[in-house]
Amino acid sequence: MNIKTKHIIYAAAIASAPLFAGNAAAQDEAAVEPTLWGIYGAHSMHDCPVNNIDTAKYVITASLMDLTPVMEKYGVVGFVDRYHSGLEHTFVWVVETTRPHDLEEFTIELGLASWNDLTFVPVRTFEEGVVETVRELHGLQDWEPGDE
Repeated sequence: MNIKTKHIIYAAAIASAPLFAGNAAAQDEAAVEPTLWGIYGAHSMHDCPVNNIDTAKYVITASLMDLTPVMEKYGVVGFVDRYHSGLEHTFVWVVETTRPHDLEEFTIELGLASWNDLTFVPVRTFEEGVVETVRELHGLQDWEPGDE
């Protein structure tokens, strides 16, 4: 098996792993560890809260809401943070969830889906997700820079 094929197989396994966690969560939420997911959003200049008074009112209202009931309803354990780039008309909210398949309904109920194109992506930390994975993938668990 060539290295490119190996990487494709490994990437497919990584991509599918959180999906299994989401399915198990539907059966027994308490037994599932939360996973990190990015909710990526993009909207037009017309829909931007800077330019649209209705969207501006939504953003202000959302900032004052107690999201706890909606979070509990859809398995969102917490927010890592919510990042926005106003002039790019994009954002990413990083959430911990036990039910990633319910993120779509979560954003619909919050109203985000009414003025944003959304994408839901499993995310990993650099150290635990990327570095550990490539060390294992290439057999570099004991390798350090400067080793040949």
